[in-house]
Amino acid sequence: MSNAVPPASAGNTAIQAGHSHLDYRADIDGLRAVAILPVVLYHAFPGVLPGGFVGVDVFFVISGFLISGIVWNALAVGDFSFARFYANRILRIFPALLTVLFVLYAAGWWLLMPVEFAHMGKLITGGVGFSNNFLLWLEAGYFDKASTLKPLMHLWSLGIEEQFYLAFPLLIVILWRLKLSALPALIGLALVSFALSIYQVGISPESAFFLPQYRVWELLAGTLLSWQYRQGSCKGTTLLPTPRLADAASLLGLALLLCAFFLINAESKFPGWWAVLPVAGASLLIAAGKEASVNRLLLASQPAIFIGLISYPLYLWHWPLFSLDMILNRQFVADPTLQRGLLVAASLIASVGTYYLIERPIRFGGRRRMKVAGLCLFGLLIAYVGFNTYSRQGLLFRTGWVFRYPEIVRPLITYRFDDDKYFRSGKCHLRVHQGAEGFDDSCLRTDKGREKAILLWGDSHAAQFYPGLVTVFPDIDLLQQTAPGCQPILDWDVPGFPACRAVNQHIFAMIEKLRPGRVILSSRWLGIDQEEKIIATIRKIKDAGVREVIVIGPVPRWQPNLPEALTAKFRHQAFAVFPERLSEGLDVDKPVIDRRLAGLATQAGARYISPLNLLCNEAGCLVRPAGDDFGDAVMAIDDSHLSPEGSRYLMRLIRNANLL
Repeated sequence: MSNAVPPASAGNTAIQAGHSHLDYRADIDGLRAVAILPVVLYHAFPGVLPGGFVGVDVFFVISGFLISGIVWNALAVGDFSFARFYANRILRIFPALLTVLFVLYAAGWWLLMPVEFAHMGKLITGGVGFSNNFLLWLEAGYFDKASTLKPLMHLWSLGIEEQFYLAFPLLIVILWRLKLSALPALIGLALVSFALSIYQVGISPESAFFLPQYRVWELLAGTLLSWQYRQGSCKGTTLLPTPRLADAASLLGLALLLCAFFLINAESKFPGWWAVLPVAGASLLIAAGKEASVNRLLLASQPAIFIGLISYPLYLWHWPLFSLDMILNRQFVADPTLQRGLLVAASLIASVGTYYLIERPIRFGGRRRMKVAGLCLFGLLIAYVGFNTYSRQGLLFRTGWVFRYPEIVRPLITYRFDDDKYFRSGKCHLRVHQGAEGFDDSCLRTDKGREKAILLWGDSHAAQFYPGLVTVFPDIDLLQQTAPGCQPILDWDVPGFPACRAVNQHIFAMIEKLRPGRVILSSRWLGIDQEEKIIATIRKIKDAGVREVIVIGPVPRWQPNLPEALTAKFRHQAFAVFPERLSEGLDVDKPVIDRRLAGLATQAGARYISPLNLLCNEAGCLVRPAGDDFGDAVMAIDDSHLSPEGSRYLMRLIRNANLL
């Protein structure tokens, strides 16, 4: 799995005494320590433990094991209640979770820019509703925000656990009342989920990672262990027939976990087959029982138990601190190793305080109904505040120097690249996965004659020129034929966009049929290595009767995007002046591509226009259009797509230089 997905899991300390078929097992608290410490180390120092993120899978097994015991024990004595079960879950999960969400919101109010604060508000709402795994799955893809800049990304795993807690008790109660064995259903569901995970990880890694149907087999592994304990033959100690086998199982389980932590990395196709290592390791340690050697000597040791007890608040605290550090400091930390070490210490201190001062007092003791009601009301309030923050675009009215330039972030909220600002009326810019038949005939209609017609061919980085062309050059007929990802290169399979070869062939057929006076080719130009095909495409267009081919090179590209490059600069300048140009964050590969492409266009007999030459100089590239008629707009809405104002400004420069 890529670094864009930094996982963690809450785990779930179940109230074993009185509600489980097992006596309290200190070794399971210690197993939580074995799960949480690699997760923290992975996030703090990724190179030390490349597979540390699989601690989440260990937590899934533990949660399935303990929660199943609670349900089955209560059913066996005729004392199961959905209300009591979910009240216990609220008392267990909400105190620490709501504390972290409240503190994080307060910190975000003062520290985060509007776009960042709006995104946090969305994930706060999703965190209370245990749906962040779905929200993050929907965000994954081409325009995904870097995972390190999402302070609540780690709540995806808590969402999967809580979704399991909603469905599992209902299934078991139904089977129990029908007097049917749960074992065949559990085995069948686990096998189906595992098979789906293996299949899906090769098709959509994001789906396999975030969605519950591909993860539930890990929780069901713990559930099946719990079922075996429920049979009573193990007498609450081990599932293995002899102590020697139990010792061997515990040693093998620990070895599998160590292999998972060191062999799995961010590039592994995870979960899929790789997830078998942590799931099998955790299962073997649980099955070995509390008297097995590793369990007794390591997992049941006092340090391991202590870390296990605070593992849930430690999980909740550590990632937001790391993420906020990345958001606020980026390149400004002189010693990142020391900084991360201090953040680990801060996470431990916050976790201990949360566990002893908030979690335990609320979770145990009297007035349970009042506590549950209060937690629910507080959770609803935080969810509402989060949603209000998201829907109101990060609360632009907040005061302070860091918010003096809301125009920096407003384009990311105001503009959508699939709206009519960018496209001629009709279906002139295909949606993803549409074939050539998605184009509308109106996109090729010309009223001024063939010589006045300009056909715009390319991907979304060609479509971005539409608002500038139609505004600055009103005497032309603009015929738009653009499609996402489809660079205007014939006879080439664009990586990741299998429909582009056919789409481009269709567009070329339209050029042969219409023979417009000029054709503009533009794109993000990632296929610059296809030199012969680019030259051949230009020559084929000219041979089709087109008077002139114009190639427009790449526009400036900002990392991670222009608004965030600006906010990163302003955060550390209390009296910053909105700059005309910015050099920080520019992609240094774009000038190289620009020069190579200019040579190819000249060789093929096309005219070349370089936006970089017009927008950039030694001081950097323009970040906002110059002129009163552009308001407070910035040049780009993301990393490299021009805003409508930026498009018009660039075309004005092109017109003034007589380049078109």
